Amino acid sequence: MAHLPTRSFQAYQVFAANTNVGKTIFSTGLVRAAAALSIGADKKKQKAFYLKPVQTGYPVDSDARHVKAYAPLVQTSQLYAYKDPVSPHIATIEPPPDSEVLQATINALRTFKQGLGRGDKGWALLETAGGVNSPIMSGELQSKFYRPLRLPTVLVGDSLLGGISTTLTSYEALHQYGYDVPALLLFDNKPNNHQFLERYLAKTENRPQVHVLPSPPEKLQDPKEDAEQLHEYYKKTESYFRDVVQDLDKSHQQRLDRLEELADKARTSIWWPFTQHKAVKEVTVIDSAYGDIMTTYVEPRDQLTATIDAEGKDGKNKKEWRWREMFDGCASWWTQGLGHGSPALTRSAAYAAGRYGHVMFPECAHEPAVKLTETLLETVGQGWASRVFFSDNGSTAVEVALKMALKSSQDRYVNLGQATGRVEVIGIDGGYHGDTIGAMNACSPNTYNAQVTWYKAHGHWFSPPTVVYKDSQFQITIPTEMTKSKEPVKVTIDNLSSVFSKPSSSDPRLEIYRNHIRDTLTRLTRDEKRQFGALLMEPVLMGAGGMVWVDPAFQRCLVEEVRAFKGFGTEQSTSLKAQPSSVNNWKGLPVVFDEVFSGCWRLGRKSAADMLQVNPDIATYAKLLTGGLITLATTLTTEPIFSNFLSDTKTDALLHGHSYTAHPIGCAVANTSLQTYREMESHGDADQARQDWGAEAHGNLGVWSLWDQKVVDKISHMKKVEGVVPLGSVLAIQMKETDGPSGYASLLSQKVQGKMREKNHEDSETEVAIFGRPLGNVVYMIASQVSTREQLAKVENILLRALEGDL
Repeated sequence: MAHLPTRSFQAYQVFAANTNVGKTIFSTGLVRAAAALSIGADKKKQKAFYLKPVQTGYPVDSDARHVKAYAPLVQTSQLYAYKDPVSPHIATIEPPPDSEVLQATINALRTFKQGLGRGDKGWALLETAGGVNSPIMSGELQSKFYRPLRLPTVLVGDSLLGGISTTLTSYEALHQYGYDVPALLLFDNKPNNHQFLERYLAKTENRPQVHVLPSPPEKLQDPKEDAEQLHEYYKKTESYFRDVVQDLDKSHQQRLDRLEELADKARTSIWWPFTQHKAVKEVTVIDSAYGDIMTTYVEPRDQLTATIDAEGKDGKNKKEWRWREMFDGCASWWTQGLGHGSPALTRSAAYAAGRYGHVMFPECAHEPAVKLTETLLETVGQGWASRVFFSDNGSTAVEVALKMALKSSQDRYVNLGQATGRVEVIGIDGGYHGDTIGAMNACSPNTYNAQVTWYKAHGHWFSPPTVVYKDSQFQITIPTEMTKSKEPVKVTIDNLSSVFSKPSSSDPRLEIYRNHIRDTLTRLTRDEKRQFGALLMEPVLMGAGGMVWVDPAFQRCLVEEVRAFKGFGTEQSTSLKAQPSSVNNWKGLPVVFDEVFSGCWRLGRKSAADMLQVNPDIATYAKLLTGGLITLATTLTTEPIFSNFLSDTKTDALLHGHSYTAHPIGCAVANTSLQTYREMESHGDADQARQDWGAEAHGNLGVWSLWDQKVVDKISHMKKVEGVVPLGSVLAIQMKETDGPSGYASLLSQKVQGKMREKNHEDSETEVAIFGRPLGNVVYMIASQVSTREQLAKVENILLRALEGDL
């Protein structure tokens, strides 16, 4: 990576607390000192590079020219120059795209780094324009624009009267964006701002080293005389700047030391979830993450590399660590919605943390929780929900949903005099609802609960008809237990949106599904005398069970039949506490949708329930709820379910909660996330994807994928592929298992993921490595809601290359 440090290459950026605080003077002194340092036994000079991406007031003003004049040994480069001496955002009416400017900056650093010879050491400095939050040409703030680079930052403080405020504000802004600030530089002026700043910052974590340098002389009218006195100034301050450069070098080496220790420390002290530690060959050390990209520091493999150590001696047999930028292909366990390090989410979290920290919630109200409740009821709960219960994670949200549903049903059986003490759930085989006891017992026997001694199945689970895209068609496979035939029945549909359209009354699937569901429910309740309290399922897409796409028509039928079935005592529902008084009143059994994975625009629409065109009685949301920043979960329900817990006795209440229930930080972040998703939808961010997948012809009921239709089509024709699931941000590929273990124990996806983690050319701007998680024989990619088409195209290219190779 061009801008990422090594033992022999350092790169920094200079930000300033304000304009006219001496940023260019400091930059010149730093690169001048860096170029004068002697490295190794042969006293070879360190190579230095100065980069000014954006210059205004050119050619009268040129910071690169100034650097070259007073530091002639330094290589200099200037990328974008504008005549007017104003802020870059008003210097041009035709601003270049941010992506272009950022790539030009990376290319300039790359050119310098690649020009270093064997044994050379390089030192690069990028000088920004104006202050920390000054805008660049597009109007984007510099602090955000340069964040993908995350270069260690030298902050030039304001040493004049009032400068303490601007300096600390700038420091906090950089800190909030995730920058490391190893050095704070100030001139030695009369206000002595440095004395206060040194004391104040000494209390902070990762505090910067404060360096005070002599102030430059006042500018003289005569250019020649002014130049002479500046030459003299830089000469006299050489030792000051050299101390700064050496302190930066120390900080740089310590940073790499810390990163290189993390892998071994993790191995000896951490117990990773869902991980067989004996199989871990490489620990992915994550230095930072921004957008879709995680910047990782990769352990050396077994190969030996020849390096040059700090003394200039041949360091053969030393192993070299490598940087790798990786696309977060598993959306960090499905949580990423607005990209890593989202400034909007960070601001929301910081404000809530500063305003509240955490506060008690029962019998209390605070603005973030009330506002989030309103937002949830206006979005994912629109048209059916009226109450929101807060918890901390998806599994717990399901536990809460089960308590809501099962108590409501149990009360009915008690009122009817039919209570047996055991109430089960109806669900879909392959569903996964979390690892807490209740949620796990509400799943069919599977890999996740096979070795859990306290697991006991509490329910019946239907084998579902499934959908995949294969050979340019959407194929629905109906299991043999529904059709009583020897082979599964297959139905083909040409268009993605048509898969979700309600079938006509003549569609043979409806009769097959309805008859099977009715016969099964009759057998379970009449013949086996079992009592059920809820229908619990993951709508549309079952995630951890293998990215299983359930036929929407089957799930609609299941909901309708469960609500209409008379074997649950619904014909005597007038004896219930919650009298039938509104369209929201539950019938048959309460229907619970586990949307922890599928909800909040994951599949393109606000909820999977919206895609099914069926409302639940209870639904759970987590993961994308907070956009990928912090844990929070909610369980939404209707007034009749809520009313069933109303009583004069406290023990009739829903006795469930957490110390951090509805914590203000999570609520504020979640509200920002949902508002952003909603704005993206209204602004037509998915219009290109809708057009690509022909969703426009279906109006508001259209369904689409963020993944390129032509790429998905190509994958669907591969012989080694059973089928593809392209829904919203999810792309799941079911691989054919020819030998070896099958299902979750399969190693196929692990092999493909291993290939995708490597890059053919480490410094190629068109290459991208992909960080993914194996899921048996399923290879899946999950984008964030802000992934660009250009970024996804890179991912698709490397995915195709991995699939087309030998497995």
